[in-house]
Amino acid sequence: MNQPGLFPKPVASLLIGMDKLPELLSRVMPLKSKHRSAMPGQIRALSTYLTAERDQLPRDYMNQPPLLSAYLHYFMPWNLYRQGRLLAGLDLRIKPGAQIVDLGAGPLTFLLALWLSRPEMREQELKYLGLDRSDTPLKLGRQLFRAFAEKSPWMVRTERKPVGVGRNPTADILVMANLLNEMEWGGEARPRARDEEDEMGSPYDQVLAKWESQVADDGAILLIEPGMRASGINLFRLREAALARGWHVEAPCPHGETCPMPGHRNSAWCHFSFLPTGVPIWLINLSRKAKLPKERASLSFLLLTRGENPPVKVAGPIRSGGGESFVRVVSESFDLPDWQRGRYGCSERGLVLLQDQKTPDETGPRSGDLMAVTWPDKPQKDNKSGAWIVPRTR
Repeated sequence: MNQPGLFPKPVASLLIGMDKLPELLSRVMPLKSKHRSAMPGQIRALSTYLTAERDQLPRDYMNQPPLLSAYLHYFMPWNLYRQGRLLAGLDLRIKPGAQIVDLGAGPLTFLLALWLSRPEMREQELKYLGLDRSDTPLKLGRQLFRAFAEKSPWMVRTERKPVGVGRNPTADILVMANLLNEMEWGGEARPRARDEEDEMGSPYDQVLAKWESQVADDGAILLIEPGMRASGINLFRLREAALARGWHVEAPCPHGETCPMPGHRNSAWCHFSFLPTGVPIWLINLSRKAKLPKERASLSFLLLTRGENPPVKVAGPIRSGGGESFVRVVSESFDLPDWQRGRYGCSERGLVLLQDQKTPDETGPRSGDLMAVTWPDKPQKDNKSGAWIVPRTR
């Protein structure tokens, strides 16, 4: 049975939780009316810091009340939505009692997204440790989680601790969400002399070596990033380093071969976009006031596992044989000649162009779907992209 896709319609528990979020935020971080009226401007300012003026982002911006408030009311809800959609679509089968260590946890966005999007897990035992260099967002995150899950059996702890300092408890699942884009390489590795890199390994080898020393032998690493080119490049390089170090790519890749979307120069990078279906009206209105409306939500991610019995099991397709292989749909659909639509996908053979007939209601596979395809006897390549062409009949 094939996965329905990485981003199915949002589960009701996620949307209900997001509807409650403004009320809960007003409890944990009350705002005066003048601060509330200034929030759209603060959201725009923080957005500029996080994108175009990244080098000017205050290091401890989460300790500055105006920026922290902007983050909690705009960026965190959108991250909750993105991560909640992904966590529901991945169908992670996390073992009871597993320990999650969340690096750069902020206001515990990942923990909240897991609770809201996976209600069937709420009665099982789970250990969570959130680490961040700023204590204030950790404190607010704990308060939000208690408000959502007062009687939860999950053991939730936090610790103020910069990423990369000291040793952390061994994690069954190491999580990093929106962290890579804050690390020093900034999307491009620092240039190194050849002999220096041969001796020390790339920056990606070095960071993986540190992470994997803190992950159980049967463990997992989950990286979730914005759907930007710089994030895609970082994930591509981490994927290469992880495969060379013996890790298995559990998702989104349907294979362990070379990635056909490295993001270099004019090449595509791996990211997924989907409609913000069901986003609460309060968040839509706030996004408009901040002049940052969203027609699509997007992200990039990478799930790595190692060992014979990792704590994360992803529900996947059953191979049926007969020359079939799997293609992960990456792009949204676009026009092709002769009244056709195309979608780019990733396969063990490389980049794929899926050709389909245009339909009035725009049906067809979506970004994130995993499709079984049968290769043509004599496959051809698209002149523009170099992708292998797989027609609808296949």
